[in-house]
This record gives sequence, structure tokens and C-alpha cells, in this order.
Amino acid sequence: MIEKYHRIPLLLLVILAAALAVSLYAIGASFLAEPIHIGAINLGKSVGALAKDALFAPLKPLMYALIIMSIGSSLAISHGGLGAKFVRVFIFFLSFSIIGGIIAITGFSLFSNINVLADPATLGGVTDIEIKQIPYAVKLYGVLTSELMFSIYAGVLFGGALRRLGLGEKADAISDLFMRGFRQFLQFSIPLAVFGSITLALNAPGGAASLKGLIPFVGIYLTTFTTVWIIMLGVTALVLRKNLAFVFRAVFPQAVVAMSTSSSIATLPATKLACDQLGASGDESTPFFTIGATINMVGTLMGLTLLSLYAMSSYGLDVSLIDRIVVALQSLIYSVSAAGVPSASVVLLQEILTSQGVSASYAAYVTGIIITIDTLILDRLRTALNTQSDSMSTAMGLKVYYKKPAILAEG
Repeated sequence: MIEKYHRIPLLLLVILAAALAVSLYAIGASFLAEPIHIGAINLGKSVGALAKDALFAPLKPLMYALIIMSIGSSLAISHGGLGAKFVRVFIFFLSFSIIGGIIAITGFSLFSNINVLADPATLGGVTDIEIKQIPYAVKLYGVLTSELMFSIYAGVLFGGALRRLGLGEKADAISDLFMRGFRQFLQFSIPLAVFGSITLALNAPGGAASLKGLIPFVGIYLTTFTTVWIIMLGVTALVLRKNLAFVFRAVFPQAVVAMSTSSSIATLPATKLACDQLGASGDESTPFFTIGATINMVGTLMGLTLLSLYAMSSYGLDVSLIDRIVVALQSLIYSVSAAGVPSASVVLLQEILTSQGVSASYAAYVTGIIITIDTLILDRLRTALNTQSDSMSTAMGLKVYYKKPAILAEG
């Protein structure tokens, strides 16, 4: 029975969970959002809250463990750098990330007047509301000493220890098993979280309005992502000296796989094929786009930036241009550590919001409301942009490399 469950696509499970939550709300099952009582005893949490916690309670420690294991095992099995080729590929990785950050900031600046998320004052479950501007030095210190960054530091130290002990290959195999287990955990927990989040949102003050407010955000999300994707297609066509139709045909199958799986890791075979179609040997490209699937997260960077800025604005913080740039840079750093599995970056969103002065309860509300559409739409767009950037950057980097004089190619 469990094996049959795992074969059901995550998207279908999420749709079923969302439909069930809406249906129960429509027939008046508001008790699902009320604290559970056994006689006169109040157990505190509701069915909806328990369902939501099925994802969010264990997600943060699991994400941190995955970061430590993946970074540690990658460093333990690495055998030196990839030299001049990777430098050229990395330049395109970084360039697309910078473009993505600029477009995300521009999108928010153009549509900052749109109310995407509810005012915390109208939410009964949001407490500890305190509007304060945190000095940039304090923000930077908070980022560098956050739990996420300590997980990255620990991964680096762990990798060094594994290498000295000669356990790199074993650690890498364990990391792969952990990733597979993590994906199966999400297969169960994300639909539960969607059911719980929609149930709580519909029964909270504002009701369905809180979900309807996300509709304009999806439009902004899609517009900014499409803009960056078109820029990427144009740049790739220019560098490879091909027309746009050629590049589009090469990467379209990869986009379909990314949209259907919501996983950069699961899209790797399609990314290899895309590199082949773009004129770069798939076998030679593999090390570069594999690294890209871990560190090159243009879509995740843009998603975190947009969500963070709208949440900060709704909370009541004054989001200046400098604040927008800081959030984009922070999103760039955090996106590198995002696991290539569906909706894992919601943990990173909480980290960014709390470091920028948003209360923990409102950050929890934001991540809870976003998960209702994240797996359905947002994460699929992020994954498509992430993986498209991997294939295009790899093909362009190798193209630029082999145009260099022979003496440099030998170096």
C-alpha cells in the first residue's frame, strides 16, 4: 500500500489535499481549525495545526542535517578544482543570479503597492508584533551566526574530517540515501501541510481573502521569472551563435521535467540531454551542471527575494532600496544551500524574515500560507529556472573556454 502511495505524483496529492480542505470548509467543518478537546481538557492544537506541523516541525532539522551531509560528502570526495572550464561556467552562474536578483527587486518595486499577505494585526494567531528597523551590521551578524550558516560551517568541517578518515565515498552514498528518504518524507508531509494550512487560513480572520491575495503574487512571480528566462535564452543564443528557436528546442524537454518533478536533482538526466542539444558534450558537462544543481539556484534566489520583500512590507517594515539589495544578497547566499527537493526552501524564507525583523509568529504564518500554492505553482517555476540556468551556463562556459588560445586550453 505504501509503495503504491509513493508512485502517486506529489502534485496530484497536493491537489487532492487542497480540494479536501476546501470541501470540508464549504460544509462547515470549522472544528478542524479549533483546539482539540477531550472532555474538559484542551489539548491546545487543532487538526489543521497538527497537519501543518507534519511538515514544518521536522523540516528545519532535516534540512540542516541534509545541508551538513551534502556539503560534507561533496567536499570529502572532491579531488581538486575543475580549473579554467569551471571558472567560465561559474561566471555565467553568477551573472544569471545577479540578473535574477535585479529583476526580482524591480518586480517588487513596480508592484509594491499590491497587498499580497495579510496585515499581522488582523491575524489572531500572530503575536509578538514589534515593528523595528534593525541596523545592517546587526542583520549581517545575524545572518553569519544563523542556524543555517552554522550548518554550512559544520558541513565544511565535516567534509574535512571525512576526507582525512577516507570515508568520502561511503558518506556520499549515505547522503544520496538521505536525500531519497527526504524526498519520500516530503511525499507524505507536503500534502498534509497543504491541507492544514488551507484549513487554518480559511477559518482564520479574513478567511478566503488571505488565499485570494496570493493570486496577484502568482502573476508577479510568473512575470519576473519569464523575464529572466527570456534574457537567459537571448544571452545563450548570442554566446552560442544560434537562433532562439534552436535554444528553445534544446531546453524545452528539460523545462517539462523540471516543472513535473519540482526537483533539481531529479532533473539532472534531462539537464545532461539539454547540454548535449546545446552542443556541449553531456559527459563533459556533467560535473559542471551537477555542481550547478547544488549552488546555482537562480529561481530560488528570486523566489526568496520576492516572498521576503512582500512579507516584510506586509509586516510594516520600511523596505528601502538598500533593504531590497540586502535581502537579494542574503537570498543568494541562502539559495546555495537549498536542497534540490520540492518546497525545501520554505525553511530559508523563515530564516530571512526573522533576520530582517519580522516576528517568528508572522514568519510562520507566511510560510504556512505560501505552502498552499508553493508545490502547485511556485516551486515548479523555481525548479525550471534553476535547471535551465544550469544547462545554459554550462554550455556557454564550455563554448567560451574552447574559443581560447590553445595555451590557455592546456592550462
